[in-house]
Amino acid sequence: MTDSGQLLADLKTTTQAVENHDWVSAGLGGATTALDLLGATPDPLAALTSAGFGMITELVRFLEEPLRQLQGNPDSVSSHSHGMESGGQQVSSVAEDYRQAAGPETSGWNGSSASSYRDNSSQHADCVEAVGQAGIAMAKAATGAGKVVAKAQQEVGGLISEAVGQIIQLMTQAFAAAQATFGASIAAAIPQAVAIATQYGGQIAQKLGVLLSDSDNLLQLITSVTQGLEAATQLMTKLSEASKASSGEDASWDSSPESRYSASGAQYAADSQYSDDSDADSNSADPQYPGQHRPRTPLSTVQHS
Repeated sequence: MTDSGQLLADLKTTTQAVENHDWVSAGLGGATTALDLLGATPDPLAALTSAGFGMITELVRFLEEPLRQLQGNPDSVSSHSHGMESGGQQVSSVAEDYRQAAGPETSGWNGSSASSYRDNSSQHADCVEAVGQAGIAMAKAATGAGKVVAKAQQEVGGLISEAVGQIIQLMTQAFAAAQATFGASIAAAIPQAVAIATQYGGQIAQKLGVLLSDSDNLLQLITSVTQGLEAATQLMTKLSEASKASSGEDASWDSSPESRYSASGAQYAADSQYSDDSDADSNSADPQYPGQHRPRTPLSTVQHS
């Protein structure tokens, strides 16, 4: 059976790698750009038109297309990220609550069955926390990806501004010499302006290549998270089945931790109400532990849809 502790540790390590931007290469390093810069930006070629070189604007319009492709909705990214992280933290809190309940409240139990029950409870708590950790990791990935794209957008915008600045200088000089050259200077400057735009277009393409490479690196981490989540849910199912098989109890009265938690899908929710089975009937002993009672267990249901 999969080691729940190792599974949880691996997910925490992956989450840390996502949060630390270990997946970001040097080309876009230091991606601390504010997420709100991911939104729409002013027309980077507007300065050309304002300077009176509108005919050049249309010839170098290809420069702004990559910038438009990088634009996104920062509010949407932020909202989804906060939602996933909050859900993940709540699920992790449920796991900790269960540990606090299952440990002390079974301290008086004896025998191999009691030890087995504690072990299963501990593993189940690890799995529930792993589900929460997966949610946190996905939230960090969404936020990190948004910031790195915003960083790329900022750098691409800077390259376009440099290109526009050089083109304006070139065309200003060409127009200044137009009368003396009978317009020949303008005719000569136009292909030079396009050449400047093409040169900067190559630099922009390199930035986009770095962004794609970083995206692949992040995708590998996300794949690791989803695999860990799948392993955690499978292990919880096995633990639940093992608990039911060992107790031989009817599933309608199963207060084992495995019956109180489930995880599936992409969103998480949890509440923290408790039930103390021993309070319901002080004379109802647990058939598996004569003279003893099961500990109270969270009634929380972790949904991941």
